Amino acid sequence: MSEQTPDRENGNNREDTPQKGGNMIAVRQSVGFSGPLPPPEILERYEKILPGAAERIISMAEKQSEHRKQLESIVIGTDTANSRMGLWFGLIIGLAGLAVSALVAIWGKEWAGTIIGSATLVSLVGTFIYGSQQRKQERGGRREEIEKIESGKKG
Repeated sequence: MSEQTPDRENGNNREDTPQKGGNMIAVRQSVGFSGPLPPPEILERYEKILPGAAERIISMAEKQSEHRKQLESIVIGTDTANSRMGLWFGLIIGLAGLAVSALVAIWGKEWAGTIIGSATLVSLVGTFIYGSQQRKQERGGRREEIEKIESGKKG
């Protein structure tokens, strides 16, 4: 049993079941955009539907941008403070290791003092080298991302 519905174009009734040999085509379109603001065409449609909507959307994007900048500033400040604190703790640990090494050597255990002092220095130097390489790799990755973005804009 099929349901009869009025044909909107000419007022005739039609069946909602496909006819024999008929093909049904479904089309789905998806439109997307990237960034804080939609394309001007979409902003214009918003403005037509609700006057003042485009200004509100732009204002919202500006506020979001300002918020993101504030968060980035906080993160940078915190990273700087953590880096400084790490340097101070590294200095304290290094000095403590060398002091223990010297005390052990003074107490007659020269080999133990040498091993402790060497281990302290090697660990500190290794940490600095590792950190330097990590920063270098991070900067290289960022440089590659920027180059990809710039080459995409040119093409």
